[in-house]
Amino acid sequence: MFNLNDHYKRLALRGFRFDVEPEPAPAAPPAPTPTPTPTPAPPAPPAPTDPAEDDKTDWKAEARKHEARAKEHKAAADELAALKLSQLTAQEQAEARAKAAEKDAADAKTDALRARVALDKGLTPAQEKRLVGSTREELLADADQLLIDLGATPPAPPAVPKPDPSIGPKAPAAPTGLAGAIAATYEAQ
Repeated sequence: MFNLNDHYKRLALRGFRFDVEPEPAPAAPPAPTPTPTPTPAPPAPPAPTDPAEDDKTDWKAEARKHEARAKEHKAAADELAALKLSQLTAQEQAEARAKAAEKDAADAKTDALRARVALDKGLTPAQEKRLVGSTREELLADADQLLIDLGATPPAPPAVPKPDPSIGPKAPAAPTGLAGAIAATYEAQ
């Protein structure tokens, strides 16, 4: 992973400066006492130059130079990430994976509990997302409060229907006649 602070530190080690304000100029040393020296002849005037040539900068070359420098920094960042990963022991890597798996399992358990409470209370999926709590009791209380706030009453628990006597097995009929009496006697044995 790329870390911007590490990047700035590496740049600072290479001599780059990130000053916002320019440094104040150092104080000038005290002037030595003047000694008489002969004055040299004035230098010859420089050859006239075109001011347009002085301002010309090869911007493409500058861009290529900065692009190459950026590639070097990317390579250094990748190398640093690989180094940090290789420095982790197998035990530390296993612990990190286990910690991530435990967090995922806890999140899944909380989501399932939230869905069960929402289903029990008759909430929509959008309303389910608004439930807050980590235990069943907290989620039930929050669902009841959400229903009250919405102006709905919490649904009553489903009533258990009374049994219908016309459905299901019937009691055997009493035997009729001689054949029924004989059959009942043999079934009882």
